Amino acid sequence: MSKVLLAALIAIGLSAATPPAVFAGDDDDVCQDHLGGLKRIDPAQLASVVDPQRVWVTEYCVNHSVLPSEGNAAGRRAAIANNDAMSTALRRNGYSPGDVFAIKMMGADTVTLYVHR
Repeated sequence: MSKVLLAALIAIGLSAATPPAVFAGDDDDVCQDHLGGLKRIDPAQLASVVDPQRVWVTEYCVNHSVLPSEGNAAGRRAAIANNDAMSTALRRNGYSPGDVFAIKMMGADTVTLYVHR
């Protein structure tokens, strides 16, 4: 394999391994646009999540100021706190229901909780 081809393959691999700016927190516009349109989540939907392994906890725009009311979790933090699976997953990752900024249901029994401090 030629050195030029090898260098090109390494460059492609390294560019694919770079984390997206959303999680690095480099740009306010990117942070605000990453989640897109958040759907309204009903407390009954949250109640259907019973397995902590079906709860994804994802940090959202670290090092940026985000108002808790900007996401869709503002009125659902009590339901999250009362859900054993979500509380367990949050604690396991060092967060509390008060840190949840946004919620995305990923099926009937799977949820992604976007957290921010």
